Amino acid sequence: MAILDIDIPAWSIDLIYGNTGSGKSYFAGWLVEQAWEKGRRFIVLDTKVKNHLGLVQLRGVRLLKVMAGKRYNWRKLLEFDQVLVVPTRGTINRLGVEGLVEQYYKPLLDEIFRRDRDRIVVVEEAHRYNPSSRRPGKELEQLFREGRDGKLYTVAITQSIADFPKLLFRQAQRHFIFQHYVPNDIIYLNRMIPGFSELNNQLREHDLIEFIPPNKTRIIKRELVVRRTRHFG
Repeated sequence: MAILDIDIPAWSIDLIYGNTGSGKSYFAGWLVEQAWEKGRRFIVLDTKVKNHLGLVQLRGVRLLKVMAGKRYNWRKLLEFDQVLVVPTRGTINRLGVEGLVEQYYKPLLDEIFRRDRDRIVVVEEAHRYNPSSRRPGKELEQLFREGRDGKLYTVAITQSIADFPKLLFRQAQRHFIFQHYVPNDIIYLNRMIPGFSELNNQLREHDLIEFIPPNKTRIIKRELVVRRTRHFG
């Protein structure tokens, strides 16, 4: 059992955001562990070679390493209940994260939306799926707007929340927010979240705020988020 009591509902849209190195991926992996303990189906789309690799220590989690130039049967992949998808180092060197997202992850998200049901979809660097801060990408937008019908629970992780489309921001059911330092980001979040500056000032490194719109907030202390698997990020 986790030290921290947190709900993993049948469906949600969760946003996790904060500065680089703040603990976003560690916390996202912890959420995946809670989902695993409850026997939930999930797929994690990582953009780094080893970031979430420790999750394969969980029994039943299947690993796919995406290699540039190869073709994949996404429908076959989705037959597995608990999946971690990571790029190889060669893929990142050849395509970059942008190429990985465009050539592999966007088609996979589209396949999940069209054919899958009852799954948690964890999307690292979610800001890269959107053409601009004003226009969301099709794949994320359809999950955010219509994923509820298929119980497609989305967890979107980003370090660029001010660049994340407001249309998607407002769809989120829960926000998990790490300490912010950039003045423009703080101004932006003060418009969106009641009392954000005061809460932000209370955070230590790796603490976070849970915000449930319109006005429910709590601070989650870093010592309450204890991973059972190794985090490489």
